[in-house]
Amino acid sequence: MTQAQVAQALQQAYAHKPLVRLYDKGVPALKNVVGLPFCDIGFAVQGEHLIIVATEDNLLKGAAAQAVQCANIRFGYAETQSLI
Repeated sequence: MTQAQVAQALQQAYAHKPLVRLYDKGVPALKNVVGLPFCDIGFAVQGEHLIIVATEDNLLKGAAAQAVQCANIRFGYAETQSLI
C-alpha cells in the first residue's frame, strides 16, 4: 500500500468520527491527547510494512468518558456533549 492509499482508507473509516483525529504523515505523540477525549491515529509506511499508531489518554478515555459518550448517543445528544 502507498501512503496515499492508507491515508484515504483511514479517512473513509474515520472522517465522520468527531473524537478521532487523523495524521496524514507520521505518528501521533501522547502529549497531544493528555487531558483530551480524542484518539489520534497516525501511520508510517516502511517498505512492505505498515505501522499504525493510535494514542489516547486512558485516564480520560476510560470507562467514565466512554459512558458519557454512549449515554449521549443513546439519548440523542451530540456524541461530544460534555466531552469537548
